[in-house]
Amino acid sequence: MNSINTVPTPDNLYWPPRKSITSVQIKHKSVITQWSDNQHSTFHPIWLRDNCCCEKCLNFITREHLLDLRDIPLDIRPESVNIDEQGALVVTWSGDGHISRYNPSWLFAHSTDKNAENSVEKLLWDASDFSEPPSFKTVDGLINEELLYKALQTTLRFGMVRLRGLTTDKSLVEKFALRVGPIRETHFDRIFDVISKANSDTLANTSHYLAAHTDIPTRESPPGIQILHCRIAEAKGGHSTLTDGFKIAKDIEKEFPHHYETLTKTKWCYANRAGPTDYRWEAPTIGLDDQDEPFEVRLLPFSRAPLKARYEDMDDIYAALRCFMEKANSTQYQIKFPFKAGDLIMFDNRRILHGRGEFYPKTGDRALRGTYVERDDMMSKIREYEQKLLKESKE
Repeated sequence: MNSINTVPTPDNLYWPPRKSITSVQIKHKSVITQWSDNQHSTFHPIWLRDNCCCEKCLNFITREHLLDLRDIPLDIRPESVNIDEQGALVVTWSGDGHISRYNPSWLFAHSTDKNAENSVEKLLWDASDFSEPPSFKTVDGLINEELLYKALQTTLRFGMVRLRGLTTDKSLVEKFALRVGPIRETHFDRIFDVISKANSDTLANTSHYLAAHTDIPTRESPPGIQILHCRIAEAKGGHSTLTDGFKIAKDIEKEFPHHYETLTKTKWCYANRAGPTDYRWEAPTIGLDDQDEPFEVRLLPFSRAPLKARYEDMDDIYAALRCFMEKANSTQYQIKFPFKAGDLIMFDNRRILHGRGEFYPKTGDRALRGTYVERDDMMSKIREYEQKLLKESKE
């Protein structure tokens, strides 16, 4: 049983030993395992055969399937099952007599009710929970791997994080982003400066007040994670704001169910109307996943194209959107905080709405640099670090 870790798995991850298989049986066409904690798991024969990780079925370098699903008979059944000396589940299959071995730790983790064990719960918040973003102070302006992991975990949980005490070097935001994943390029600059410009193609590069919004809902898939680094913060005004769009969505669902239905079903078009590009996309303000839970918010008030809807529906549609916008900019939900030179904030652009108070360029300079990465880059980096911790713990 001490050599469980040498039993192959379909991936290259480390699966720490948890429970061992104490018995196994065939029932009808299913394989039933009993674990050392007396729990039982039922495995479908096609699922098991599809995940065979022998050298005939899996490329050990790329960890990609060599076995084609179409080559598995739909009526496949286990001929015999047993537990070998390493604690692995061994299945001999009907038909061709193929033999598959399964790592018990991997099997336990993939049992029906075990998949969410390591998932991070998203915690919704309003202004009674925070007055500023959850923050971490860097040591000598450096971000080590542990701090990066904590920052990403915090972003996953609350949708936002702030790192303090960084340098104001122009290259910092790009270097930081690349540690998370590839930069998500858009029709704006790959690395963009948020400064007051004459003849700007976006209100972000003026000194105007910016209401709570998400960036680039004009695209089919808006950027997932935004990173902003403050280099200069001398001008008066210009406080930053953040609001949890998911919290607003859930509260509207309880308080105004009719508005919630409208916000999740009515599509608004957001468009770049100043040129030279012509990006536009239609989607509801609140996007729902297959569990009917919010997975994204789209709101860019100053780039909404004209509403396309029946006249008799417009009162309800505008009332619902106004309800969302009022909450997003209210003191109940929105936190306001100053940016200081050397601050870096990272937030989920498809959950957190951000904004800015008006600032006054004549009172001093103000300069931010920003960029985007994707949500799945963040998730990959979190899992990568957690695998590193698991592997280190076994040594």
